[in-house]
Amino acid sequence: MDISLVILTCNQRELTLRCIRSVYGLLERPGREIILVDNGSTDGTSESVKAEFPAISILKLDKNYGVAGGRNRGLSLARGRRLMILDNDTVASPDAIEALSEYLDKHPDVGLVAPRLISPQGDVQSSFRPYPGIFSKLSNIIAGKRKSSIARSVPATPVEPFYVIGAAQMFDAEIYRSSGGLDENIFYGPEDADFCMSVRAAGKKVVYIPTLSIVHDWQRATTSSLLSRGARVHTRALLYFYRKHHRFFW
Repeated sequence: MDISLVILTCNQRELTLRCIRSVYGLLERPGREIILVDNGSTDGTSESVKAEFPAISILKLDKNYGVAGGRNRGLSLARGRRLMILDNDTVASPDAIEALSEYLDKHPDVGLVAPRLISPQGDVQSSFRPYPGIFSKLSNIIAGKRKSSIARSVPATPVEPFYVIGAAQMFDAEIYRSSGGLDENIFYGPEDADFCMSVRAAGKKVVYIPTLSIVHDWQRATTSSLLSRGARVHTRALLYFYRKHHRFFW
């Protein structure tokens, strides 16, 4: 198995079906697999996916284990030498996924790559980011979710940011397993930054590739109030992350 694509979902049936329709052609190529992790959905997502896409492997979990927990359970089943995680609110293409794998093949010093993420309206998401310290988070709150989510500028060539968000990442299976996987103490939050730090600790680079694009409908699927349960869970995850790395600011 060469490439394993792991898609995480929870109660977003239509978005999930749209995402899988965009990447299902990947299975026409040898050595590819798609694994859907249903993180405790109650809206019939797994049943709909099974009916429309019988070739996909479905892992239906009994509850929501969080982003890291859900992805780890799917990645533990993956057989590919390359592993890719993809949010269910994306529209990708088999060619973009193959190109990410080819980049890793050509750059053995790179352990994780991510494409440019664009909204359906054409906005480029700020998916390549600095350390998510307290000042950075406060700045995002002041700017507002929409403003802080849109990139102010986009490089023309691949760059090495501190981290790339987990909406679309491809990495070596060997690095994933040797790092111990995603930190499940981070239910929802900077598990992506934490994993990128693990990749660099293993002696590999994290690279953002602006010439490869995937559509990410982030404004539709992830909006929430600062007082919501999701915001509180995210705050707890950030505090854990800061304590873990003894690093609160930059």
